Amino acid sequence: LQYIWNNLLDNAIKFSMTGGCISMRLNKEKDTLVFIIEDEGPGIPKECQKKIFNKFYQTDDSRKQEGNGLGLTLVKKIVDLHEGKIKVENLPQKGCRFTVIFPILN
Repeated sequence: LQYIWNNLLDNAIKFSMTGGCISMRLNKEKDTLVFIIEDEGPGIPKECQKKIFNKFYQTDDSRKQEGNGLGLTLVKKIVDLHEGKIKVENLPQKGCRFTVIFPILN
């Protein structure tokens, strides 16, 4: 699970402008744990949001950054193995939000 948090935080840092704000929250909602990380970067084009979890996929803007397109693929695989869900959305003002949801298993 540590890989998930490291990757999402690294990406938030990598795509945020100098002096930008990154926020993280962990909430318990009914029978789930919800982790949210938000940044003030450029966001992810809507047409790319479903593809970012595919192996080796990089948006045009991310090719300018370091990376090989495997990070979010591995994040998604780990989340799936733990019966969780991950989603991405752009924030209304600017930036991106990743939400990871895990069931609380008894």
